[in-house]
Amino acid sequence: MAGPHVRVLGPLHMSIDGHEVPLGTPMQRAVLGRLIVARGQAVGTDRLIEDLWAGQPPPKAATVLQVHIHNLRRLFEPDRPRRAPSRFIVSESNGYALDLPPEAVDAWHFEELLRAHQELRGDGDQRADPTERSHLLENALACWHGPALEAFSDTEWAAAEANRLTDLRLTAAELDAQAKLDLQRPGDVVIELRQLFDERPGREEIVRLLALAQYQLGQQLEALATIRRCREFLAEEFGVDPGPALRGLETAILNHSTDLTKPGGLPIVAPTTFDSRGGDETHDLGSDSSTGYSAELTELLGVAEAARGGRLRLVWVAGEAGIGKTAFAESAVARLKSAGWRVAAGGCPEVDGAPMAWVWSEIVTALDPGTTPETLTAADPFTLSRTVTALCGHAGAPVALLLEDLHRADTATLQVLRQVANWLRDEPVLIVATLRRSEADPGTHSTAAALAQHTAAWLELGGLDRAGTRAAALAAGLPTLDDEQLDALYRRTGGNPLYVREMARLLAADGSSTTVPESIRELIDSRIALLPWGVTEVLQSISIWGDGVELLLLSLVSGLPEDSLIDLVAAAETAGLVRTDRAGRITFDHSLIQDTVYFGIPSLRRVRMHWSALEILEKQALTNTGMPPDPEALARHAILGASAETARHAIEYVQTAARHCMDRGMRADAVRLVRSAIELHELAGHDRPHAEHSDRVALLDARCALVTALAYNGRQRDGLLARDEALDLAERIGDDQLVAQALTCWRAPVIWPIRDWREHNRPFHEALRRVLATTTGEMRIRLMIAAAFEIDVQDREAHLRWSREALELARTQGDPELLCAAINVATYLDFDYGAEHTALCTELATVSETAGFIEYQAVAHHLRFRSAFAAGDLLEADRQATLAIEYADEGQLQPLLDIACCASANIELLRGDIDRAEELFAEFHARIRRSGMTNAVLSGLIGGLTVGWARGDLSGMVDQIAEAYAALPDLMAHIYSVALVHAGKRELARQVYDQAKPPREGIYPVMMSVFRGASAIQFDDDDTIREMYEYLLPHAGTIVGLEAGISAYGPLDAVLASLAVALGDHDAAVAHAERARRLLERARTELRATPQWEPLAGTTQFATTATLPDRVSV
Repeated sequence: MAGPHVRVLGPLHMSIDGHEVPLGTPMQRAVLGRLIVARGQAVGTDRLIEDLWAGQPPPKAATVLQVHIHNLRRLFEPDRPRRAPSRFIVSESNGYALDLPPEAVDAWHFEELLRAHQELRGDGDQRADPTERSHLLENALACWHGPALEAFSDTEWAAAEANRLTDLRLTAAELDAQAKLDLQRPGDVVIELRQLFDERPGREEIVRLLALAQYQLGQQLEALATIRRCREFLAEEFGVDPGPALRGLETAILNHSTDLTKPGGLPIVAPTTFDSRGGDETHDLGSDSSTGYSAELTELLGVAEAARGGRLRLVWVAGEAGIGKTAFAESAVARLKSAGWRVAAGGCPEVDGAPMAWVWSEIVTALDPGTTPETLTAADPFTLSRTVTALCGHAGAPVALLLEDLHRADTATLQVLRQVANWLRDEPVLIVATLRRSEADPGTHSTAAALAQHTAAWLELGGLDRAGTRAAALAAGLPTLDDEQLDALYRRTGGNPLYVREMARLLAADGSSTTVPESIRELIDSRIALLPWGVTEVLQSISIWGDGVELLLLSLVSGLPEDSLIDLVAAAETAGLVRTDRAGRITFDHSLIQDTVYFGIPSLRRVRMHWSALEILEKQALTNTGMPPDPEALARHAILGASAETARHAIEYVQTAARHCMDRGMRADAVRLVRSAIELHELAGHDRPHAEHSDRVALLDARCALVTALAYNGRQRDGLLARDEALDLAERIGDDQLVAQALTCWRAPVIWPIRDWREHNRPFHEALRRVLATTTGEMRIRLMIAAAFEIDVQDREAHLRWSREALELARTQGDPELLCAAINVATYLDFDYGAEHTALCTELATVSETAGFIEYQAVAHHLRFRSAFAAGDLLEADRQATLAIEYADEGQLQPLLDIACCASANIELLRGDIDRAEELFAEFHARIRRSGMTNAVLSGLIGGLTVGWARGDLSGMVDQIAEAYAALPDLMAHIYSVALVHAGKRELARQVYDQAKPPREGIYPVMMSVFRGASAIQFDDDDTIREMYEYLLPHAGTIVGLEAGISAYGPLDAVLASLAVALGDHDAAVAHAERARRLLERARTELRATPQWEPLAGTTQFATTATLPDRVSV
């Protein structure tokens, strides 16, 4: 190939244009090798020095390194002029990087070919196109001429990469062997795998493929000898037996299975086992039929094979309670484990008050047995994400993660899922998530939407087939089941595995099908009634603890000695109602059973039982100071057990649990606890005018905390209502310091405007003006931030005044959270993406990263998305939008996804597909209305205006625009004037036009100037036409509206062309029109070439790019 080419898969070799180039000294060769190991990424100078000299650098090591870099650059580019920058070894990020195409380095080219092979198998069908697969894999293996990084075998920095490349080579050899078996070329397989087998007799996939090829060549004894040698090696070296796939193959050979002579032989995943008596083949519990969902299982395993090649895949398994999601998912994961996958599973707890992100703690424990879940419960989501990513990245095999019951996922669980999916996107990882769709909250649905690009399948489980129903009933303990009984059971249960199991157990217990209940609650009650006396009371005592209880606490609550309890619990366990884990914690077998028992307790008795449990926990805390009680468990019993007399005492526990959530960054999850605290305050009478001052202040604190919790939960309207309630209480108490506290209690980042622009909150603004006049220090800064967020959108001057003063003062306080909030308010309505805006984005990113405010890092990425979108840099905009979603807190995720939907609509307009854009704008409007965000009406205007402009007709929007104009005359005047012209109401349009303020003073100066210019053309207002032309000219080369991030009105040059025609400058008009055409053509070319923006069919162009008449009409 032309240019430089380097080989490291074998002896180190370099050539330029086909001519070998000596690489000089060993250190110079090591520098090149270290840069190749970095795979094109920059390596810092300090890291290079540390690695190259193994921690013992010579004096002036940096100078010596520069000399080696200089010499290598001369080798790569002997004709490069002095002082000209190097094209191949570039200086970057205080270090150096090797900037070569993948085909220029054999190791990189090898991996590129493997990725191409994976893309060929991207549909999950391993058997597709074996000729093409084999051709790709042969080319990949041809890159090898010896051991990986052979020249650097004695260095520590090359060891990990050499091992990784070697493992990839073995995988490629296995894949090539499978492809050749599919092509019925077993002879080639034996030749190619024999040496690898001799070197690695314990690698079971090589052994399986070699033995299968030998059998297909008629070498039965050699095939069995190959498997036997592997068995002996594993036993001697590791004390283990071969896996199920190899054992299944050995059995099949001994039984002369006809499947072994078919192309490809037995499948890699889910091997078939055979009856040792030589009869018909039978399937083990991992077979397709064992779950009752054979088609879904086949699809999931196909997705797993696609993930095996190095791209993370996510599969959602949905269904109602008891439908068999867990059995299905566990069956699939077990089969993957038998095929060599590393498997880990965890479940979201069924009750409130469980530790945050518990499912990920279980995942980490499974991947790293030396860790216990309890040691991870204090970890924040970011740390958990890093831990999971590291464990999966170094697993040494494909990884399958099973997350069960994600409809119960808390904020931290979902945040870790989004982070892990993004960080492991290029790794061989399969994530299987089960959930009940109907019970999933908006956060779960938003997370599913955010992970759409990683989602390979949604599998909806609707019920077992008849064969699955029979298997489930027999496995539950029913001795026999004839066809008539099966039909009756299937009709009554609809195939729901839980109902099937429960009914089968009851049939086995009393032998009468007439007693089978028609509802799950009646069924469970019937089972409980058959148990010994005393079990019901024990089950009721267990039920109030939610997530389970230890035997000692159960004894204290029930008043029974532990010996008696053990017998009663054993009876419940035998009935399949409860289970005891390794730590001795007693829990219900299913949440439906717990609910049946819990709600069967009379309500007054339940309250007393919860308060008794709280008192027991209090006593335990006094006697066992080394093991503090779980604050959320205390809060649960306090909430459910409080009365008017005990509410004051209960509040302490609820507030402690709420602070615990807030301190750990799980502020959105504190909503329930803070609401409960407010209800307890009211139960205690603290909302009454004659209540103690301190109690009323405590109630105000709780109301203010609720505002922030709701804000972090993305519930803007609820948060604003809660703020009004807090302000009303503060005014009634009559203390301006408390009023200031209520005015500033919104402490969450803002992405979508929180003020309803059509309304004026008079009490809020009057209180704000009054308190601002007398407040100083940090509280004054927060009041100015609140004022800037709440200012009338038409009063841009006031917004700038408040936000800039707040920012200037915040920089003097040394409070990073306050500074982030000030930057937030200074930028969220700033659409001038110049140097000042860039500097503020950088400052926000730096401050938030240093302080660990992930939610403000999301804001920084969102601002950069807007900036890139405005500049037409769609690739960078997509990257920043992805990062914003990755860092987003739960409450931020929904508005970010909404804005992404709006951006997608504008992308369709850039492509020219107006109809598709209209659909996406409608979806955007619907999302805003559903999400509880403010300004939902204006979100509907956005799409209508943008689509109407693209079609050259706003007449259909004139009534909606009129309503908006009545509320926001300064903002909407120029748009309203154009819409009236389109509707044929020129006289009214002229009145609106004459009364409108200059658009440069408003919030969207460029966009509104476009509408102003369009009206001026209609009314032959040459002075305004010239003014608009001169104002807009510096913005030529952009897309109108992209600066707002929510609209695209076409190339600004098309508008300039219309204005130029109106001014009689035809040459300028033609030039602008040509620039507009080229801009759209370039944007559409980029969209077609970019995988993230897969083009849709559509030929409609922007109306403003049509041929230019003498006077352009609007």
